[in-house]
Amino acid sequence: MSVANPNSLDFSIDEDVLFFSFGMFIIDEIEYHDGTILKDIVGGGGTYATYGARYFTKPPRSRGISWIIDVGSDFPQDVRKQLEDLYCSFIFREDLSRLTTRGWNGYEANGFRAFKYLTPKRRLTVDDMLRSRAISSKTYHLLCSPERAKEIVQRTIEERKKLTAQLGIPMFAWEPIPDLCTPEYLESCFDVLPMVDILTPNSAEAAAFFGLPEPDTNKGDEEIAARFLPFIRDDAAVVIRAGQRGCLVLTKTIKKWLPVYHNDPSKVVDLTGAGNSFVGGMCMGYLESKGNYVEAASYGNIAAALAIEQLGFPRRTTRDGEEYWNGVSISNRLQKYKSMLVD
Repeated sequence: MSVANPNSLDFSIDEDVLFFSFGMFIIDEIEYHDGTILKDIVGGGGTYATYGARYFTKPPRSRGISWIIDVGSDFPQDVRKQLEDLYCSFIFREDLSRLTTRGWNGYEANGFRAFKYLTPKRRLTVDDMLRSRAISSKTYHLLCSPERAKEIVQRTIEERKKLTAQLGIPMFAWEPIPDLCTPEYLESCFDVLPMVDILTPNSAEAAAFFGLPEPDTNKGDEEIAARFLPFIRDDAAVVIRAGQRGCLVLTKTIKKWLPVYHNDPSKVVDLTGAGNSFVGGMCMGYLESKGNYVEAASYGNIAAALAIEQLGFPRRTTRDGEEYWNGVSISNRLQKYKSMLVD
């Protein structure tokens, strides 16, 4: 586990940096429609996405998962140990003059989620990662507005070119902020699409960009996803996350639906973070498959399944050099999912 000083240069181009999320770490309070309230739950889009990537990288390769975690005066020590035990390259950026970013999540009976910040947030920026290993990452997870996505992509590429010619163009997976998936931001969204490799909203978010209700059929998702297609690059993809119906992978040459990993409702405990985890897993699948979007989405579905099997994050154990998440190895999960696709 590396706890780096953000004011010192801490990477080598020779090191294999695989993934970095611009999403935040958040401590959540969760309130359900029946009045149940849970406090001090580890959350945040960046956290779930980072876990999603981590599932597919055993130590020591897991050191290639990089992230910056803002630590306030109220940061729980047991949470820090939980994160350190992942054996990733995290920077714990301490500022004891502020509180850790906290959020409230309210769930209605129909599964609709409302969210608000309870303490001031501190976003991660390109400047934050410039003096860390993350500037050489192969993939980036963006969870932000169209304007911020555009800024992050442009600055990241510019700074990598300044650093060394050895760094190529990384893969950018953009997960739009739900509140800004509105017709007002549609043109801004279109402006960003030529700059990213993957656009991945959920079904409701994709429809909301056009002022439309969430589709309840595969055909409805396909029609909405096709509206983005003229604006993406020839080598890019739109991946729509459609809940229990699985996900749609759409490129200019491919249209493919992939099923969810868990088709048994009894396996679903809590949906929080499933989408973010999907994107982190998809980034790793993209690397492992050398750019195959369908294979990448398969990894995403497995990561999403791990997010929903419990409240919070799955239990990690090791035995005979193998990692197990909730008692099942990733290799077994991949094998099971591939057999589902054959069937």
